Amino acid sequence: MAKCSICNSRKGKRKCKINETFICSLCCGQTRNIAECEGCSFFKNVGQNRNYRKVPFYEINQMSDSMELQDISNTIESILCDLELKYKELFNDKTAIRLLELFFDKYYFKDLELNFGTAEEKEQFNEMVAIIKQDLSSIPEEQCIKVVASIYRSIQRRTNGGREYLQFVQQYIGVRILSGAR
Repeated sequence: MAKCSICNSRKGKRKCKINETFICSLCCGQTRNIAECEGCSFFKNVGQNRNYRKVPFYEINQMSDSMELQDISNTIESILCDLELKYKELFNDKTAIRLLELFFDKYYFKDLELNFGTAEEKEQFNEMVAIIKQDLSSIPEEQCIKVVASIYRSIQRRTNGGREYLQFVQQYIGVRILSGAR
């Protein structure tokens, strides 16, 4: 077997889609990019393999014992209710989950570029983040991430794929417009 065409020090065992030569796994990992390597069996988009349930979160008892955490949660959940009201048929529990995953991508995983599925998703995300920055500016980012992660887990427990979680939350939180928070 031939040596890696990039480093010339290890065996080239992978056929590179970019230069059509054999390269070692180390060089493959160091040189891959989404534009040229998408579709290659060795390329996996990092975002596709993220386990968002591993993001640090507050346990249910921690949330219920802290009025501060509940206030943060109420703010974020009211934002989701606002977005559901505004986007009606385009917004459900799955949409809320996706927005929270994008939030994790940006603030927990520190992605510089986010991959939005649609223009509406980008608009909804930007609205959510703008309100969080405005209403929760005094909250440490780590604390906000943990509360969002708790909400994320709560949505996953309550949803059956429709609007079950959002309907439940609206009974207790409501929308920010009605609560006078704007």
